[in-house]
Amino acid sequence: MLYVVLSASVSENIGRLKVKDLDTDPADYAFELVCTNCREKHDSKVTINRLEKHTMSGSRGEASFVMKCKFCGKDCSINLERTQEELYNLEEESNRELVEKTRVYRKKIGIKNVDSSKAILLALDCRGCEALNLDFSNLTFEACLVSGKVMEATFEEENEWYDYDDDAGEEVSITGLQFDIIKGK
Repeated sequence: MLYVVLSASVSENIGRLKVKDLDTDPADYAFELVCTNCREKHDSKVTINRLEKHTMSGSRGEASFVMKCKFCGKDCSINLERTQEELYNLEEESNRELVEKTRVYRKKIGIKNVDSSKAILLALDCRGCEALNLDFSNLTFEACLVSGKVMEATFEEENEWYDYDDDAGEEVSITGLQFDIIKGK
């Protein structure tokens, strides 16, 4: 199982950060893939969302993404599951209980080496391929402010976002946005 881990620095007025991924408007996650059989990298990014299901050959069920390697012909599939985690501002007192629940959840699924300042957003069950990288330029994020207001953030080719909260009269920022893919149980 592979996990997509989000890390970023958020301004003190942001309580939490999450990907806008709704049942009515699912997020499309773009990955770079490599075949685990021949180790050839797929020539373009593949887009997967958590709601689409495709039939696997040989009556082996369904997966979020199915393909055949262009080089060796091996079947590849990915099942994508969203976790309930969000990136929490650890300085915010109201997040303490949520951070503790996250720690317990991670222990249950066997992930001990991810710091509390990071969020595990996705679980990827990859068969025949491996996800190398997540391109976040097409994703929309929701920055949930301490005041209760929600602002949308997009990161095109940068890993920084700056805006102004007119209600509170202060700047809102996210810097150092980064995604890593780690192996778990």
